[in-house]
Amino acid sequence: METRYVGKSVPRVDGLEKVTGQAVYSVDVGMPGMLYGAVLRSPHAHARIVNVETADARKAPGVRAIVTGKDMPYTFGSMIKDQPFLAIDRVRFVGEPVAAVAAESQLEAQEALKKIRVEYAELPAVFDPREALQEGAPVLHPDMEGYWHAPVYVGIPGTNVCTVRRLAIGDVERGFSEADEVFEDEFYIHAVAHSPMETHAAVAQYFPSRDEYVLWSATDRPYRLSRDLAQALGIPVNKVRFVSTCVGGGFGGKGAMVAEVLAAALARFTKGRPVKVVCSREEELTASQTRHAAFMKLKTGVTRDGIFTARRAEVIWDNGAYSSLGPDVAWRGVLTILGPYRIPHLEIFSRLVYTNKEIGGAYRGFGTTQVTWACEMQMDIIAQHLKIDPLEIRMKNGYVDGDLYINGQNLQTVGLLESLKKAGEEIGWGRPKAAPAGTKYRGKGIATMIKPTATPTDSYCFIRVNHDAGIVILTGSPEVGGGQKTVLAQIAADTIGVPLSAIVVPNTDTHSAPYDMAVASSRTTYHMGNAVRQASEEVRRKILESAGRVLERDPESL
Repeated sequence: METRYVGKSVPRVDGLEKVTGQAVYSVDVGMPGMLYGAVLRSPHAHARIVNVETADARKAPGVRAIVTGKDMPYTFGSMIKDQPFLAIDRVRFVGEPVAAVAAESQLEAQEALKKIRVEYAELPAVFDPREALQEGAPVLHPDMEGYWHAPVYVGIPGTNVCTVRRLAIGDVERGFSEADEVFEDEFYIHAVAHSPMETHAAVAQYFPSRDEYVLWSATDRPYRLSRDLAQALGIPVNKVRFVSTCVGGGFGGKGAMVAEVLAAALARFTKGRPVKVVCSREEELTASQTRHAAFMKLKTGVTRDGIFTARRAEVIWDNGAYSSLGPDVAWRGVLTILGPYRIPHLEIFSRLVYTNKEIGGAYRGFGTTQVTWACEMQMDIIAQHLKIDPLEIRMKNGYVDGDLYINGQNLQTVGLLESLKKAGEEIGWGRPKAAPAGTKYRGKGIATMIKPTATPTDSYCFIRVNHDAGIVILTGSPEVGGGQKTVLAQIAADTIGVPLSAIVVPNTDTHSAPYDMAVASSRTTYHMGNAVRQASEEVRRKILESAGRVLERDPESL
């Protein structure tokens, strides 16, 4: 099919407003009567809160509200409801919110924080997930058994194991017995900060007469956050409205509530005035979320000529103080530790462990990044030991059409071997490396990975045709910087048959746009793109039918 826009280089539909500074990010949102929030955070990794004294702070100039965990005794979490809006009876990591102030200016809010007095009783802390698994380790969540959790995310009460999952295929001991060589290696990968240019920020407004919240937020999953906040507060989801702003970088970190819960907590006590909370760069790096650190053990059996026979993999994920999206990261991540390779006998064991550290959450790759590194490092170790070329050993074991994935899926149009061969040719694999240029050395490496997308998931859109033939696409897919608005506009323009300039894609508003799971997991172009394509086909059909009646022509001829 010949296209006018899809597959072509076109100006981004949001490009002009961004390069001219007119785009509104969460930090830019301003409203009449808006107050400014500031947060007092814990200096301790683990401590019991004995007392919070706010009397002097309430008398400070400009202060309109002060909130503590006792004022908002709610917990939230998409998979496990274990995280309070503000610490209620104990703090579990350095940087955890303890109290928040809303004032007429940011400076007044910050000055009021200095007048809040918190008395702590320090508790033993644990910072290594392996130590957190040991008998006698301090237990961060002694009430874990009473937390709400999605059915598949079950921890071990009385321990720091947040969730545990196992999977076995074939007979792994038989696979090791069939191997000529068995390799056992351990790997560690550290946490990584998202470090977006735009720190976490949100504006919240509470309408007491309607018991309704409206939040302006740079999130990639407004519908999930709307649901999570409603569940936490015990109100219907239609009482929580999220309006997406432009997103100044997220990489997964904007998929969980950070500034949102603090803004909502303050707004509840400001008599209808909106409250804005913007994290400082220090708060972004110490009190938002990170990519999970992980300890990984791989035991892999191979024949003398480099064919896999079995693998046993164990991953201990450092979850930090609260679960966030960690349970899903830990499971989806470990499912890819086999790599895109045929391994007939497989056993994987994943444990997500609480520690007194910053929370681990979604980060680009969603666990796959960590385990791929371990998988490919061991692949090179094996190749070197067996004296097999690293590219050759990957070609020998790589998936081809008709192979079955571990969930039984019949893989088609894989293209892995063709890609490996082409990549090798392009980088001159097997040819001598260039000579060093002074202190600079040039090397070559090759690696593969398998990355699933989140399925099954839903995406819906509304397409409205205005009386002047302009097209408005309403979706739950925010623009997070990857060109989502432009891609959807290209698909609609080509399918309906109108110029790209006729398409408008407003920012997502959960009260007007239909549901989408998230702009995550590399799914938007395919999932929401197909929703837009199908809706556009219906729009085109209706336009031609209407025109056919007016022109007294067969719509098929138009």
